[in-house]
Amino acid sequence: LLSLLACAIVAVLFPYNAFSQYILNGNATKESCNCYLLTPAETSKSGSVWQQTKINLNDPFDFKFNVYLGCLDATGADGIVFILQPLSTNLGVYGGGLGFQGVKPSIGIALDTWQNFEDNDPAYDHISIQKNGVIQHGNDLAGPIPASSLSDNIEDCAWHTLRITWDPASLTISSYFDGIFRLSSKVDMIADIFNNDPMVYWGFSAATGGSVNVQKFCTSLNPEFSTGLTNDAICFGTPVNFRDSSISFTSVKNFHWDFGDGTTSTLADPPPHNYAQPGIYEVRYSITAADGCESETFTKKITI
Repeated sequence: LLSLLACAIVAVLFPYNAFSQYILNGNATKESCNCYLLTPAETSKSGSVWQQTKINLNDPFDFKFNVYLGCLDATGADGIVFILQPLSTNLGVYGGGLGFQGVKPSIGIALDTWQNFEDNDPAYDHISIQKNGVIQHGNDLAGPIPASSLSDNIEDCAWHTLRITWDPASLTISSYFDGIFRLSSKVDMIADIFNNDPMVYWGFSAATGGSVNVQKFCTSLNPEFSTGLTNDAICFGTPVNFRDSSISFTSVKNFHWDFGDGTTSTLADPPPHNYAQPGIYEVRYSITAADGCESETFTKKITI
């Protein structure tokens, strides 16, 4: 009875949505259910956003985000940093400090979009893994290397995916940009960085200085599906297999399919769908995450 009462109290005090709330500092603002503006395109701004519930670094994690570095390339600055640290109010130096400089103890994975010669920055937009708010390269745990494997510029008016994983068994933190592995580092974060305290906040910081960019991040909520069809076309009378291939930061709670012919489904992978007649059908698909955030709708045309 006491155990049940304790569970009931926890459920009241810490409902699931409490774990989807964030602490905002500086110039950061919330834009939607799962998206945050870290800096506007104004000079000398900085912002940080922290998930309000600490995570335990004794447990592995696999975090997926969408990041937006702005539209200004040659005149754009300064970048964003994914950070693990123990204080919810942390916000470091603006400008080249990326809101990360001076945050100690910490681990940061930086997407740096401005070349600061005094910090030994390369000319290309780069990614690096650093500790304790030290941004000068030469002290990195890994990197710097180009943030993207496809381009030296990530200030391209486009959203990109950033994946961060932690494996406590191998003491390895790894980063992926647009689905491609970039950097990893073997580090005993609990013992060597956080003074044997495994409980930390995760979040993002960003900053501008004399140059600016709009800089944002979202917890990933990207609906997508595959059919296995060449050019998404198939002969009439053959059923279509729709398979979920979404990317979501949290688990997906609800699936919403509209097959374009008046039929729907709420299953992740619905049964093979047989269209009643030839034609071109616009299939619409969206998902709702476990934290209650609803995605935009992904559409694809299927030719029967």
